[in-house]
Amino acid sequence: MKFNKKFLAVAAAGALTVATAVPALALENQFSGAFISLYDLSNFNAAGNIQKDAPTANFFEQRVRLGYTAKVSDDLKLVTKFEFDYSNWGNSSYDSTVGRGQGGALGADTVNMETKNLYLDWSIPSAKLNVKIGMQPYDDSFKGIFTSADMAGILLTHYYAQASTYAGFFRWNDDGSTTLGKNTRDMFVLDGKYNVSKDTLIGAAYYFVNSDNVKMTNIVSPEDLTVHMLGVNAATKIGALNVDGFLAYQFGEDNITNVDRSAFAANVGASMKLNAGTARTELLYVSGDNNNSNEHSFYTPYSQKFAQFNLAESGFYNNEMVILGRDKNAMTNDNAIVYDVNNRNQGVIFGSVGYDYTFTSKLSGSANAGFAAVAEDNVGIHESNYLGTEINCELGYKFTDNLNLSARAAYVFLGDYFKGLDADDPYDVKLLVKYIF
Repeated sequence: MKFNKKFLAVAAAGALTVATAVPALALENQFSGAFISLYDLSNFNAAGNIQKDAPTANFFEQRVRLGYTAKVSDDLKLVTKFEFDYSNWGNSSYDSTVGRGQGGALGADTVNMETKNLYLDWSIPSAKLNVKIGMQPYDDSFKGIFTSADMAGILLTHYYAQASTYAGFFRWNDDGSTTLGKNTRDMFVLDGKYNVSKDTLIGAAYYFVNSDNVKMTNIVSPEDLTVHMLGVNAATKIGALNVDGFLAYQFGEDNITNVDRSAFAANVGASMKLNAGTARTELLYVSGDNNNSNEHSFYTPYSQKFAQFNLAESGFYNNEMVILGRDKNAMTNDNAIVYDVNNRNQGVIFGSVGYDYTFTSKLSGSANAGFAAVAEDNVGIHESNYLGTEINCELGYKFTDNLNLSARAAYVFLGDYFKGLDADDPYDVKLLVKYIF
């Protein structure tokens, strides 16, 4: 009898312990995502070719993104994001191979899931520190012209009253051909931002990329180089006018060719409220390789091309271009005349103006015009550096708070850079459905 009483007391105490522990182990499951489908009619976007008698393609494209966050508290959460694409309706079905963007044909049944993000987001309030560990999105402090992508690494953020500092390490690639961790592309990050006032922010950043004899399918020979990137950025508000921009410099060396790197990039952007809309403008300059290695130094070869590492993981979207620059709505079929700011080692001079207007609470629109030219025609066979002028417009209707319908059209008047091709001017028309939850 005494034993039973003792047993019940112990059991009750154990149950009480478990009950009090439950709130500490409580988990909040957060789901988010997006469904996007578009119809595209274009003589450029499907293939990305500038040519005479360019054929007109029409296709449907679809993307679904699903996000799940396992949140223990505001200071500790696991963040995941997955992506499912059909690069075009009707492309394949019952395919036993795993392929990106496949499965859009009759019958479907193709594995095409992509893992975008898997990272731990951990904050330590007492230390004013945030830590992100794993595959995470990272954008540079220069409007994405150097890197803007998902990447595996560790990012530390320390907050102050008027400032924030960032330090990170990311492993872009590891070819694993000999020993893991030996032949890699690694990026190191040091970044800082300071609020001078409520209207003015200044920042400085340093990125170092070491590519140590990396062999990959998208480069012909092993890549062995170092790239340092230093820059400053700022944003301020003067009355109704918002101004921001950056100045960046790259230096380093290609250890295979012994070519020194020295490249520049500069940008200024502005926006302001104008009647019921917002007027915008952007100007970007990125140096290009002049293909004359002895112009700047008698002893040391010299390269002005801006490093992009033959990757698509960067882009300048602030100019709101569709064909001349990368389209913000592009998915798997993602083509542009100036795809990245390296621009085939030629660099770029890019300018744009735009206006966003709100007609009603549900209807809005925008119009944009932009021009682009290569900074250096390093081939020397073109009649001009001028690539072309784009005009585009967009009209959007908010059916509900979560569902948006839009139409976008763009046309490029090609410049004399393409005169020898006698090419057709490219155009693109998109109809989009976007559901966000």
